[in-house]
Amino acid sequence: MNSKKYYIVLLFIAISNNVFSQDVTSIQTLPPKESIEKFTVDKEQELTDFLVVSCEGKTKEELYKKSIEWINKTFNKPSEVIKAQVENDYIRFQGVSKNEYCYHNLVTMCSDIKYEIEVSVKDGKYKFDVLDLQKGDKDKYGIINWGDAKFKKSWMYFKGNGEVRKMYAETMPKIANYFNVLNQSLYDYIYSQNEAAKKNNW
Repeated sequence: MNSKKYYIVLLFIAISNNVFSQDVTSIQTLPPKESIEKFTVDKEQELTDFLVVSCEGKTKEELYKKSIEWINKTFNKPSEVIKAQVENDYIRFQGVSKNEYCYHNLVTMCSDIKYEIEVSVKDGKYKFDVLDLQKGDKDKYGIINWGDAKFKKSWMYFKGNGEVRKMYAETMPKIANYFNVLNQSLYDYIYSQNEAAKKNNW
């Protein structure tokens, strides 16, 4: 191989490496998980009203499509879970989770929770809004009776000095964490960073 051909080959390799490296670095990376706002519960505002999650570079169309896909992959009966939707605007869905509402009174007692969430989308962000939260207790016939489970500023959950009563000390963080995990799952799916999303890449 003469020197001219040798330099042409080297130039081609250099250009190819540059192109491929640009392709790799152009893929959006997730910001640290710690930077995503979290649901909390306190005596002033009950459960955080909603979270607005930044998704830089994502259009509302992408976010809506990904949210629908995520619901379809996360819930067993998505057609029953989705309660309302407007394309490229919002999706409202309902879910039930076993034994999430737990409190301790000599023994630990747990109830199921039922919730309704609305995911609204705009260019570069989505809103994750818990519209309703209920807890269900079975009666002697095995029928679940649903009742409000929002944490209100009341003697039931808080002492006069504002401290959380001992029996509910773990209840509130557990509920807040459930919604944080759910929101994180959606966020990771949008960026193809969880197992449900990776199953598309076959």
